[in-house]
Amino acid sequence: MDIGKLLSWIPGWLGFLALIIVGVAMTLNGAINPNLDHVNTIGFIIFGVCSVAVGVFSWIVGTTSKIKGRTGTVGVKVAVTDLPWWGWVVDIGIVAISVILFLVLK
Repeated sequence: MDIGKLLSWIPGWLGFLALIIVGVAMTLNGAINPNLDHVNTIGFIIFGVCSVAVGVFSWIVGTTSKIKGRTGTVGVKVAVTDLPWWGWVVDIGIVAISVILFLVLK
């Protein structure tokens, strides 16, 4: 069974939607899970919001994604195309701000 052919029917926007959903789940987990310590709570919230921001921004800018197949026993290879250079700069900036916020607030 060729997993690449099986995954090729999945629409490109589903990758961005999955990133946004995972980000929302991370944020909610950080906000409502009483078993997390302070560092884990801050990490889940900050990086969850980061995932949502990157997913929404990249989708709005007009980036496309395509699932290419498996990269190993766990994970899926996703190709991201049509993101302008300034979109990459904004995405990297969002991630950098998230890392700095995490290090300052932890």
